Amino acid sequence: MIEEEVARVFRKNGWTWRLAGKEEIIPDEDDVSIALDEAARVLYDEPVGTQLEVGRLIIIKKHQGHDVFIFVGEYA
Repeated sequence: MIEEEVARVFRKNGWTWRLAGKEEIIPDEDDVSIALDEAARVLYDEPVGTQLEVGRLIIIKKHQGHDVFIFVGEYA
């Protein structure tokens, strides 16, 4: 599942999130699932192609579902 893959990449790179004022955590599958559900809720009434960027994730609304990308850094 996508939640497992995202959590694996975050774990591998030591990337963290700060959730609701708590300490920084490396998100697990449940944290990622909650974040993606919230992104889908936020994007629900938005037009196709709208994107949301949060916590190294880029979520783009499609006709059916969402594309999820992980920002790994800039290339210079």
